[in-house]
Amino acid sequence: MTGHPILTLESVHSGYGPLEVLRGITIEVHEGEIVTLLGANGAGKSTTLNTICGIVRARSGSICLSGEEIEQMPVHAIVEKGLCQVPEGRKLFGDMSVLENLEMGAYLRNDPSEIGKDLEHCYELFPILAERRKQMAGSLSGGEQQMCAIARALMARPKILLLDEPSLGLAPILVQQIFDIIRRLNDEGTTIFLVEQNANAALRLAHRGYVMETGTITHCDTAEALLSDKSVQEGYLGY
Repeated sequence: MTGHPILTLESVHSGYGPLEVLRGITIEVHEGEIVTLLGANGAGKSTTLNTICGIVRARSGSICLSGEEIEQMPVHAIVEKGLCQVPEGRKLFGDMSVLENLEMGAYLRNDPSEIGKDLEHCYELFPILAERRKQMAGSLSGGEQQMCAIARALMARPKILLLDEPSLGLAPILVQQIFDIIRRLNDEGTTIFLVEQNANAALRLAHRGYVMETGTITHCDTAEALLSDKSVQEGYLGY
């Protein structure tokens, strides 16, 4: 593990109506890490991210960001504290331009000159977005939309970035591009918490990983150890 804990979940329960999805999960992400959360469809991975972000409210347990409890904070306050999610399905503003989407990512900020620098950095990371800055986001290809969604989140200057299925529906060459960008963002200092169906690629990218089954954490180890774990190989890596 690299730095101090930046995100901790302790015995967190959450769900929807009478349905309990998360059943007392405990997770820790340290500064500078890439941590991946693996699990089958319906295991509770997206619910975990949405609970961290405040979209789904924790019913019990604690969620701390840099030592401060955030489970009762409104979503915008959590973003202001430095946590941002790129949701599954991207959820761009389709009738707005690429540039307008990126500007929306910075809507809580009030430092125009720094916003301009971050915008240029996003264009450097994703040159295609610079070319298409005036194009409606809804008309972009799937890969371009994913790049736009990541760039929009980066415009909030997050300390920790939550990524929900960033490779979903993308061609293999685009998947590699997205994973290369995730590695670069981490090298530049952004902590990453990654949910990804491509378990093999996620573990090869990550420092550590957790495995979730039906709302509980069943494995936690270094990525290297999980790659060589027989139950993980059989259940998630197709070995």
